Amino acid sequence: MKSLSPYESAKRELVMTILYMAVITFQVIYVAPKSLFAAIVIFIIFQSIGVLMLRHYIKKIKALKEDRST
Repeated sequence: MKSLSPYESAKRELVMTILYMAVITFQVIYVAPKSLFAAIVIFIIFQSIGVLMLRHYIKKIKALKEDRST
């Protein structure tokens, strides 16, 4: 298996984070009919983590893109 560049690796991690957020959303939809409170708590906590991860990877990709272009 070939080694990915840091830029490609960061892009892959960004996509995985988006998939993670989508899976959490579907889990919340599944839990919501059973316990609305639990669904709201799960959504807020895990989506907050997802947003922080997205911000981190977007900054990382921008920095790597700038380094790549110079």
